[in-house]
Amino acid sequence: MANRYSLKSKSRKKFLYRVFLLVMIFVLSYLVVFKTDYFNIKYIEVIGNKKLSYDSIVNASLCNIGENIFRINIKNGQESIKRLSYIKNCQIKRKFPNKILIEVEERKEMAVLPYSDKVAIIDREGYILAIKKSSKELKLPKIIGLEQIEMKVGSNIFSMIKRNDVYQFINIGDQLDLLNKMEFIDFTDEKNIVFQTKDNTNVAFGSLDNVKYKLSFLIKIFEDLNEKGIKAKQIFFNKGENPIIVTDNR
Repeated sequence: MANRYSLKSKSRKKFLYRVFLLVMIFVLSYLVVFKTDYFNIKYIEVIGNKKLSYDSIVNASLCNIGENIFRINIKNGQESIKRLSYIKNCQIKRKFPNKILIEVEERKEMAVLPYSDKVAIIDREGYILAIKKSSKELKLPKIIGLEQIEMKVGSNIFSMIKRNDVYQFINIGDQLDLLNKMEFIDFTDEKNIVFQTKDNTNVAFGSLDNVKYKLSFLIKIFEDLNEKGIKAKQIFFNKGENPIIVTDNR
């Protein structure tokens, strides 16, 4: 009986000792983590931003220098950053012991839409990034001929006008690196979209069917004319099966 009692007593002491150690470890860990400045944020790094300033992103992140790194709410911070119109995606990471890394993917300015006496700047997905008084310094293609809609930063124009063909034209034109060569695009006549390049070539594009094929064909025409040193004044896609090219020599 004595041996059994002795074994039980030793076992109980070991158990209590382990509990005591766990409690001490927990207490010490808590003190180090929350009662010292070892895990207080000293550095906040932002990468991926070109349009937005460092300060605007950090302010939106809800992270502050001197704050305990464990107390920041990453989900809330990311959602707050995504409310910035130029932000497409973002990620906040803890870098122990005292650094926060914010990675952002910005939306790219793609075109402008006249709006009253201002212009709305949109990305390729149609999101309104900003509204400004002038677009002269932007050198972005101007989109005209769409129905009048209420412009608001953060809204999507394609969802409002409900024209998937315009969305396809903008996206494919950007993918083919052709959109940035356009001065303006006029969508007024759905049966004949017209645009002008920055070097003053007027293109009667016709309807927005087979957009990728027609834009790819247009690129080949420009490349061929450039190799031959010929300047096109007008290109017609709406006068038959094959494009008609009017040059300075004609």
